[in-house]
Amino acid sequence: MGEVAAAIFTTHVPRLTIRDPAARRAYMGRNVSTFYDAMDRLYRERLRALDFDTFVLFDSHWFTTLDYVINAHPRLSGLYTSEELPEMLHEMAYDYQGDPELARAIEQAARGRGMHAVASAHRNLPIHYPTLTVMAYFNPPPAARRVLSIGVCQTASIENDLNFGGALADAVRAGNRRVVLVASGGMSHKFWDYDHAREHASASPDDISTPENRAFDQRIMEWFRAGRHDQVIAHAEEYRAQCSPEGRFSHYLMMAGAMGGRRWNWRGDQFGRYEAALGTGQAIFYFAPPRGM
Repeated sequence: MGEVAAAIFTTHVPRLTIRDPAARRAYMGRNVSTFYDAMDRLYRERLRALDFDTFVLFDSHWFTTLDYVINAHPRLSGLYTSEELPEMLHEMAYDYQGDPELARAIEQAARGRGMHAVASAHRNLPIHYPTLTVMAYFNPPPAARRVLSIGVCQTASIENDLNFGGALADAVRAGNRRVVLVASGGMSHKFWDYDHAREHASASPDDISTPENRAFDQRIMEWFRAGRHDQVIAHAEEYRAQCSPEGRFSHYLMMAGAMGGRRWNWRGDQFGRYEAALGTGQAIFYFAPPRGM
């Protein structure tokens, strides 16, 4: 019987690929991101020795329309260049074993709930950088864990996302995989405009685009820390309307659905600070089962 070993809500900002400390300072000034050390530390302290088979990653840049789409390729490999920020993120080599068996099981479990879902293995199905920047830290060479990437359905309701997450949990429990769920995406997601974005490239929360977005992000994070996922879900519609969270917050909602939805009560440990990225809100939280479970 399969199970979820842990769950992660994480930033995937392209600046994670800036390896040179001098280049980091040149881009972000004095307030350089804490995420470099935080991602490394999360891997060393929580993931490296954890017994699991597959990362199931909800990719907030992969937008679908009619179906929940699951990447069913047996291998994810190639060279990636971002269409958004090619100067920062280019020619990134990647090579991961996929998990087509679990992809098809999720497809069938979702269809069993009356949902529209597709496990796709079509050639040239793209991989997006929310998958790749995170896996570069959490699944470093020789990349021992499988990677299963899932898109965000842009027409889905909050209840749809929770229901799909529940179907994913059904598929995991019915199989033999131990998985780590990864909601790869930001929080509030309003960028500074073209003429001012470079002035606000630091990681300081002072560079969040509005005080209201920063305040709502702080509320969400307090609920993460307290394990009050019922409150996060209860306010998700308001959060979508007021803060335009990345991926419509579906990356989190699908993960929460897989963890029991409003019944989920695992507390989150924060790695790194709450930070800005060109006006958007970013954070990293690790959720593990309470002791004794």
